[in-house]
Amino acid sequence: MFIPIKIKIRAAVLIIVLLFTFFSLFYFPKQEGNYLLKAYDSQVQNLANSVALGVKIALNEENFEGVKTAMEYVKDKPDLLFVSLVQTDTIWNDAHTNYTLKQSIFQTVPSNVHPSLQITSNNSAIVKRAGFKTSFMSGDILLAFSTNEINKTKKSIRLTSLLVGACILLVGMIISFWLSKNISKPVVALSNAAKKVGKGDLTPVITNYANDEIGELAQVFNNMVQALSKAQQELKNTNETLSATNKTLSTTLHNLKATQAQLIHAEKMASLGELAAGIAHEIQNPLNFINNFSEVNTELIDEILSSSNINISEELKLLCNDIKANNTKIIYHGKRADAIVKGMLQHSRTSSGQKELTDINDLCDEYLRLSFHGLRAKDKSFNADFKTDFDESIDKINIVSQDIGRVLLNLINNAFYSVTEKRKSLQSLKGSEESYKPTVSIITRRINSPSGDGGVEIIVKDNGNGIPQNIVDKIFQPFFTTKPTGLGTGLGLSISYDIITKEHNGTIKAESKEGEGTRFIITLPIA
Repeated sequence: MFIPIKIKIRAAVLIIVLLFTFFSLFYFPKQEGNYLLKAYDSQVQNLANSVALGVKIALNEENFEGVKTAMEYVKDKPDLLFVSLVQTDTIWNDAHTNYTLKQSIFQTVPSNVHPSLQITSNNSAIVKRAGFKTSFMSGDILLAFSTNEINKTKKSIRLTSLLVGACILLVGMIISFWLSKNISKPVVALSNAAKKVGKGDLTPVITNYANDEIGELAQVFNNMVQALSKAQQELKNTNETLSATNKTLSTTLHNLKATQAQLIHAEKMASLGELAAGIAHEIQNPLNFINNFSEVNTELIDEILSSSNINISEELKLLCNDIKANNTKIIYHGKRADAIVKGMLQHSRTSSGQKELTDINDLCDEYLRLSFHGLRAKDKSFNADFKTDFDESIDKINIVSQDIGRVLLNLINNAFYSVTEKRKSLQSLKGSEESYKPTVSIITRRINSPSGDGGVEIIVKDNGNGIPQNIVDKIFQPFFTTKPTGLGTGLGLSISYDIITKEHNGTIKAESKEGEGTRFIITLPIA
């Protein structure tokens, strides 16, 4: 619902004025009256205590004139209603096992007033008691003062508050109408002009404005409209230039997409090559069986045909020759397939697959530096620290050094990638990049076991972005990668997992804390 600004201004001012009026008419008078009444109440109690003290002193000295003097201490007070000396007597029963207290008024000033012992404070009087106890007599001083003056003062405060509230209300209404007139009128003019500008009309100019903030706003609005008009003309000219540029950019974008598609295709083909190597490795064994048994079958058929102890019919000889011919074809195509598989394996792997005694510390150091310098060669802006912490007590272990090197290279490349990405993400935050030092560490440790065999633990650690906890368990799956599209195949960790667990009977696991870094822990048996 649309509400004009002048109505809002009037409503806001009137609400504030009404609040002040409410406090002036009700809250402040009530608080002031309560304060006066409380002060008067305290004053009466102090007088009662003073009279009670004077009476107690006089009774202790058996000075009965002093008792009278103490009671007359307050007789000149204009608001005094009465002051009474209340005597408390103890009445015992015949057996002196029980008693009751009986109170009676011993003396009252003025003497013509006869108050009730049960009298209490009310709207017209404040009644206070002050006790005393002496060997001669025990009791209370009952003191009452009139509240007429307090009530008159409260009425005067209410009347004054009423006049002040009326004045505040009147002034508030005047201010609200003045504000609504002097604010809403130029604001409405600005609003109407802005609506026209919003519809594309850049001709409105505000001419009548006051020398205040709204006037400055009107001047700024006029300047803005002029600037918009000028910018619109410049934009029109720029659009004509951009139209020609867009055609060039469109052609460039098309070429970039084609190049990107080629790069992705090349990456996929590389991934498929690695996958094909794994498949070829699995095909090798059954293919060997096919070739070997085909040769054996051919030899058996030759023995049957050349044997003189076996009578073979011509029809059976023809069948044996057919089988021999088929075996020859099987051997031919089997050897051809074997050559293809071996070629695929030789293309994807340069290692002999033979385990040999290797110094794991030297191997880790070699591939750490190989990864660092390889990345530096590809990207001159790449820079990171690397650290080593090798356990010199580790003896040489029996491994396929090229395969383990391939695993280390995968892990170290991933670590350098992670710290580089974190450094890039911090470049936009001033001060954060300077405090961050990208570091990749490789650690080796000897692990002792109860059986005495033990093992070696290799830790590749970085202080990069880390891996989210919900995907840590998926990183060893084939084709799963945390890198952007085109930057990873998702096969490196999968192949590494196979090399460690299947070829070397070891273990590999990842520990990561998002935002702090990742640790890959490889465990290899010594024996």
